[in-house]
This record gives sequence, structure tokens and C-alpha cells, in this order.
Amino acid sequence: MTSIGPAVTAEYASGAAHIIENPFRCDNCHGLNIGGARVLSLPMNTAREDAMGAYWHSQDPDYWHPQFVQGQDYPDVPDHVARPASEAHTCMSVSAYMSAILMARSVIEAVAKDNGIDSGNLFKKIDAMHGKGLINEFAKKTAHTIRTFGNDMAHGDFAVEVDSADAKGVVTFMDYILREVYQAPAELQRLQDAADARKTA
Repeated sequence: MTSIGPAVTAEYASGAAHIIENPFRCDNCHGLNIGGARVLSLPMNTAREDAMGAYWHSQDPDYWHPQFVQGQDYPDVPDHVARPASEAHTCMSVSAYMSAILMARSVIEAVAKDNGIDSGNLFKKIDAMHGKGLINEFAKKTAHTIRTFGNDMAHGDFAVEVDSADAKGVVTFMDYILREVYQAPAELQRLQDAADARKTA
């Protein structure tokens, strides 16, 4: 990234620190981003703009706008399940941790419904998935952990905060469930088809 300030550098106070923001141009794609940093003090004279611009020659921004938004591809997962699963990853990438957990919880329920398990609460749906052989014992425990994390928020209880480690764990194990139910069987079927093709060749 290359700073294209300092003439348009913005500066405003935030508590005891100043926040300076500056436009940058990507050296690869030439797209524009805004980089920002928190500093304790800035010069109060005619050299202010030059000083703020020079700041970026020795420092990297603390944060960027827009943030890098990252979804996920699930080629072997039905679209109506894959889209919310990808959205859980997108929420993670912009630090929307509660939203990521809530979306992951909803994905588990969508998996159950996609496999004909419509009745009962999510607890019963997860047990039914295990009973039908869709998920193994470890995946069952994983799904119940995701359900537990998301339950309070699903019912409007937000008193207990979640952090990035919580959300990352939930989304990672959501992916495990999708692999167990959809992706691994699809990969195995392709391998079996390839093996059968070799026999008949």
C-alpha cells in the first residue's frame, strides 16, 4: 500500500488519543483503501499536514476501511445451506462474532431440515441426525456445542460476550459438520466413480 496523502489526511480526537486516517492505493490492484492509526499527539503548527503525511513512511495503519471480507465456497453443499455457511465466515472476517455464531447455529438446523428432520427443537434435531447416521458421535458433540453457544443469542440474551476465539471455534466446527454430512461423502463418491472407471477401462 502506498499513501496518497497527506493533503486529505483526516484527524480527529478519540479519548486521550488522536486518530489519523489517510487514503492509500494498493500497489497490486491500484484500488483505494483508508488506513487509520491512533497517536498520542500531533504538531500544532503549519507543518501539521506534512507531519501527518510523513507518519506513514515509518508506520503501518492500525486498521483499514473497508475490511477484508472473506466468505467460503462449499461446492458439494446445497446452495440454501452453503450461502448462510459462507455468510458465517463473512461475519467472522469483519469481527461480527455474535452474528457468525448465530449464523452457524442456523446452518446446523438447516442441515437437519435438508435431510428430512423437521420436528422438534434443535437439540432433538441434532440427536436425530446422529440417529440416522448422518453424523458420528464427535460431530454430534460438535453440533451440540454450536447449539449451546448460539442458544442465548437466538433468544435475545446478549449479556455474556463472545470473542474471536469463540466465534472461530464455532465456525470451524460448523465446517466440520458440513464436511461430515456433504463434502466427505461427495468426495468418496467421486473416488469410487474413478475406481469403477479404471476397472472398466
